[in-house]
Amino acid sequence: MNATPVASVIIPAFQAASFLDCAIRSALEQTLAEIEVIVVDDCSSDTTWDVMAEWARRDARIVPLRQPVRGGPAAARNVAMAQARGRWLALLDADDLYAPWRLAYMVELAEAMGADLLADNLRRVDFHTGQDLGPRFADTTMRLPGAVTLTEAVRRDMPDQWSRGEMFGLLQPIMRRCALAARRIRYAEDVIVGEDFLLYFQCIAAGARFHLTPVAGYVQRLRADSLSRSGEAMLHLSTANRRMVALAAGCAEPGLLALLCRRQRRIDIDCFALLLERGAIGAALRHAHCDTPAQLLRHARAAAGAFRRRRVASARLA
Repeated sequence: MNATPVASVIIPAFQAASFLDCAIRSALEQTLAEIEVIVVDDCSSDTTWDVMAEWARRDARIVPLRQPVRGGPAAARNVAMAQARGRWLALLDADDLYAPWRLAYMVELAEAMGADLLADNLRRVDFHTGQDLGPRFADTTMRLPGAVTLTEAVRRDMPDQWSRGEMFGLLQPIMRRCALAARRIRYAEDVIVGEDFLLYFQCIAAGARFHLTPVAGYVQRLRADSLSRSGEAMLHLSTANRRMVALAAGCAEPGLLALLCRRQRRIDIDCFALLLERGAIGAALRHAHCDTPAQLLRHARAAAGAFRRRRVASARLA
């Protein structure tokens, strides 16, 4: 493979032997043929590596990489990004798919718009039955006349959006590789949930142009055992949001810092409830936004409501 590919598809894979074939096949069947597909085995104990090796034997566009220890999806993506040669980086989760025309359409549109990141809508399907569950975002949500601002990005990833499943951080954009390299932007490897939105926030804060299109070429296959559905996710979201608060301190967008602080309070109510449930009172208090006993009582009541909501959500998933 001497020619420089137009796009590098990045697939982190952990215990993915039973479904990785579908993701790899959807990448290789793109109408844009000038691609490489970098698959990173995140130290799986099943036959994920064997599946990757077999695909690499059959198609030279497959680049198989193997992590010596498990580092999580952020670390796997960073390893792939360091090896990538394409002008564009295209994210693909190991349990998801691309429509065959997706990369050709996205690259052409992104280059015409002068975008550094371009995200399309997500078409949801049930992982087990294949039932089409419709687009993730409303068509109007994905229509924006210009680039996404930091304030707009945060407004689209507030906790009330999470309950409706319309989180901005779920987007899977293609990203101009040189735009990330020039700004030295990488995924935060210590953040397991929310690392995507944190990276998008960093890109926009550094001057990258993030655009949207309502066309849905990314197929998101929904599984009930996703980590992002777990209570543990809130602790990582809290860490990511605190880093965005620090970045926002130097930004001129009015209202951005206040919006992020409101987001932090909402996240920390869930963290407070989770840690109290575990009996980690000292850790819970670090997520308490209160200075007086009365404020602490209100926070505890809000946390109790969050705890009840988490129990109801868990029961529905069971």
